[in-house]
Amino acid sequence: MLINNKRKIVDVAFALSLKNGFDSVSIKQIQEEADLSAGSIYYHFKDKDEILDSIVNIYLKDGVNHLKRDVRNFEGSLMEKIEFVFNYKINYFLEEKIDSSNHSTKSHFNRKDYWVLLTSVYHQHPEIRPTFYEIHEELYDFYYELVQESIENEEIRDDIDIRTLVIFIQSCLKGYLDLWVYQPNFSFEELVDSNMKLMWEAIKK
Repeated sequence: MLINNKRKIVDVAFALSLKNGFDSVSIKQIQEEADLSAGSIYYHFKDKDEILDSIVNIYLKDGVNHLKRDVRNFEGSLMEKIEFVFNYKINYFLEEKIDSSNHSTKSHFNRKDYWVLLTSVYHQHPEIRPTFYEIHEELYDFYYELVQESIENEEIRDDIDIRTLVIFIQSCLKGYLDLWVYQPNFSFEELVDSNMKLMWEAIKK
């Protein structure tokens, strides 16, 4: 049960952070919500910073690893894979991630809250920024490989500068989330469709 309790603590801290912001959550709140003793929490974590590190690794880093795996297993063109990523970034946590250790945060989960939480954590906790940098470098390399494969398969123009295109793809995949969160008059479907159309215009033969 020790391993289950460790994950339970992380899940509870994550759920509370979605509602209140990580810095507003206390160890006592985590303890009460998880129905664990303070000793159980400190057995697994030295302090809140260690809990945050686990949150980032489980709810961001592991998510990226799952994304890369699932895109690799997805059979389709480059554009179909990019559309898969657009939808995956929204649906992943709702469908399979937040349901462990006999404590499910699924009922509390809001996708926009998740995106806002990640943004706030990045700004307020510079000590974890290297993890964000590492993740986005991995994604850059991953998208670069996808574009290279697409050119080799003669799906798209072969005169495209791959680095420029990958920067464009990453900008789209980052920017649509910001617009979705902060401009609610744009639907998710509209944002994805607009990005996909412009991307296709840039790479079609």
